[in-house]
Amino acid sequence: MFDLNVVIIGGGIGGLSAGIFLKRLGYTVHVYERAAEILPIGAAISLWSNGVKVMNSLGLGKDMQRMGGKMDHMIYHSEKDEPWFNLDLNPMYSKVGERGYPVARAELQKLLMDTYVATGAKLTLGKTCVGVEKVDPSDENSKVVAVFNDGTKSSVADLLIGADGIRSTVREYVIGEKLPLFYRYTNWNGLVKMSPKLGKSNEWIMWVGEGKRASIMPVGKDRFYFFMGAPLPEDNFKTAPPRGSEAQRDELKKIFKNFPKRVHALIDSIDVKQSLNRLPICDIEALPTFCKGRVALLGDSAHPTLPVMGQGGALALEDSQILAHMLETTNISVVDALRRYVEHRRDRTHRIVLKGRERVKQIYPRCEEDIKSTQMWYDTLKNSKSFISKVEKGLLYNLSQGPFPPREIDESKTKSMAATDSKK
Repeated sequence: MFDLNVVIIGGGIGGLSAGIFLKRLGYTVHVYERAAEILPIGAAISLWSNGVKVMNSLGLGKDMQRMGGKMDHMIYHSEKDEPWFNLDLNPMYSKVGERGYPVARAELQKLLMDTYVATGAKLTLGKTCVGVEKVDPSDENSKVVAVFNDGTKSSVADLLIGADGIRSTVREYVIGEKLPLFYRYTNWNGLVKMSPKLGKSNEWIMWVGEGKRASIMPVGKDRFYFFMGAPLPEDNFKTAPPRGSEAQRDELKKIFKNFPKRVHALIDSIDVKQSLNRLPICDIEALPTFCKGRVALLGDSAHPTLPVMGQGGALALEDSQILAHMLETTNISVVDALRRYVEHRRDRTHRIVLKGRERVKQIYPRCEEDIKSTQMWYDTLKNSKSFISKVEKGLLYNLSQGPFPPREIDESKTKSMAATDSKK
């Protein structure tokens, strides 16, 4: 596709990476972001190998190595600090051809924004999209404009991309309705200085028990990214402690009172005024499609992925690369390219979204049936050596299937063809 005018709603990881890819194709690109200042939601992100590969394609691989933490081991402990299993991640990295790099969200966001602006593409902050309109209402594949809350409209777009997150306005245009959010659990996260009292600098450690989880993961500049979760009632935010108050620390100490000394040392090390986020973790029902006419969704606007999978940011990056690939390599129509994009992405993203829901029930049970399943999971973690290989297999599948999954090769046919050729 040539000479497209592209409007992108949302200046997060997905919107900015898509903007970079599409600007490099020679398109006119304009990103609109509702925030007056682009600030990351959450402290850090575990960008696994599949997401790092997309960053490599953007020319930002060295930056990832510089900014990211060295994560060599994935370790589970009980809430009593009993070691349950230790998975060496390096063999998996070798199989997929790239490491994972946990990275501070603010630094990743700034890297993408600076790279996008350097392309010469437009970025407008403080613009809230409230709707999408067709230029020709009688044409289902009409060009479109974005409508903003100040009454203005974007330029006429050959392609409009909704990268505006889980509360997407563009999604309402694509699906035809506003979808409800489903609360799953409560999450606390932030950044703390590395300390041997907490863990080693190359280990991702998780403490699980009582239907709760506490975790630390290395990021750059000698810091740990911490995240903690509990299945609190959905209405808990009505009585939540004030942000930045010592009452937030007291809340964590109470919720994790039976967890080991290292978890309490972690809680004590948090700068509650500067580095403690308290978030409701939600998702939506899976969408039947990610596009309508000339409008496409990507990232959380298309498939909000629960953070227990560590794939939200990586899937948004994959979306941006695959969308650009379809536009670059096909030339029938924008609508046709978007159809191919959806066909490529729907099954993969849907699988990870559904797996994330299963994992949430396992880690953060909220009913009697789930509590029993969680206890069985704890027993498996503690006693089954085969569980390590199961975890590695699951991770390997997720990482190897994106952004471009490997071809499935029938080795028997390959050997037969080779044998036939050798006889000629």
